[in-house]
Amino acid sequence: MRSRTSVFFVTLAMATAGTSGKAVAQFDTVLDRVRQGADQVNSNNPTYYLKSAKAVEPNICLYSNGDPTGLIGPLVFRSSYVASPNCREFKACTDVAPPVDEPKPLDCGAEIPNSRFWSTKEKPLSMRSDGSASLELTSEEFVKIRTCTENPTPVAACTTGKVGLFRAEVEYEYPSGYDSRYNWDRFQNLAGRVTETKTRLAWIRDEEAVLTGNRKTTTLNFSGQSSAMVPAHPLSAAVSHKYGDQQATIRFHEENADLTHYTRLRSSSNGVQEWEISSEINRRTSPPVTRVGFIPATFSVSIEDKSLPDLLLLPGGNSMQTKYLITVFTEKSHKDETLIFQAEAVNNAQTVLFTYKLDPETLGAMKGQSKKVRVHVRAQRIGSPWVEGAVSSERVYESEKSVKFPKK
Repeated sequence: MRSRTSVFFVTLAMATAGTSGKAVAQFDTVLDRVRQGADQVNSNNPTYYLKSAKAVEPNICLYSNGDPTGLIGPLVFRSSYVASPNCREFKACTDVAPPVDEPKPLDCGAEIPNSRFWSTKEKPLSMRSDGSASLELTSEEFVKIRTCTENPTPVAACTTGKVGLFRAEVEYEYPSGYDSRYNWDRFQNLAGRVTETKTRLAWIRDEEAVLTGNRKTTTLNFSGQSSAMVPAHPLSAAVSHKYGDQQATIRFHEENADLTHYTRLRSSSNGVQEWEISSEINRRTSPPVTRVGFIPATFSVSIEDKSLPDLLLLPGGNSMQTKYLITVFTEKSHKDETLIFQAEAVNNAQTVLFTYKLDPETLGAMKGQSKKVRVHVRAQRIGSPWVEGAVSSERVYESEKSVKFPKK
């Protein structure tokens, strides 16, 4: 194997020397020597061959071994390899008709009909619900202009100039027993041509919005409303407007879940819009009581209602009436239960802790029995503008031990 390596380097050195001095005059001789060296290596080791080759320099195609043109193939040990790209895939540039450029569109730089429009301006609004504020929003006029951008498009590739030796990166397939041999012939000079890409000039048509210099200003005046039910509070919104629109767009930043804000356009003339802002209460669902119990010593239902103080502090909350719907069952199990008591109790004192005693008739009807007790309580808030009048979800208490009821 050392002797074949020496033959290859000698041949390659001769090819390099021939192309460096008087390349044109001596080129045929160099190619003959390269061919002879390749044939000798091939005869000594027919299973040691080139698998693929790729030109290192840009815009180069390579000829495969046994090229039908009779010029020369690359320096290979066998002909089964892939050259990428292959010169046989390209025509000579002298045989390729020059591509015809696309003419520049006639409307380049012209105004697009019916394309004028006004910009939308947005500003923040910040005021008190019972106060007033003003904003000035200025719209600018735009017009769309036709734009044309050059777009050179590749349409054909061809070869130009004479055949020459070019630096190529090659890959060999080694015979059995030499798989780990150092790849000393990673690069090699192979026959090829310079390639050229023919392009056709095309145009990309687009549009661009440009300012005309025209400006229009609209003034928006906002006035809030005072309410005995809704306390004065800060509010904020995003206000946007485009000249030509009948009215502005107002989007409130709702930070209080109990309130929703609305606007009404009262008048609009000569670039001035008068707006009215109002607040509306989002009525809460009635909150349930926080805890329920049963006091065996007094046969009373105990109720804890921690949400009550907050509801009473709301404007108009002192007119709210709180009613508890109480249902009492005795049971051995959920499948063996008896309804013994049902009542509506009003918390007139508006206290967090509330007790309600079972009536004597109910107690007497139990005739001294010992039963477990299950108590259901639901709350209803009436008369508050902040709370819906519907009954709340229920809170349930179940005794762990049986309750001994009186005989009379």
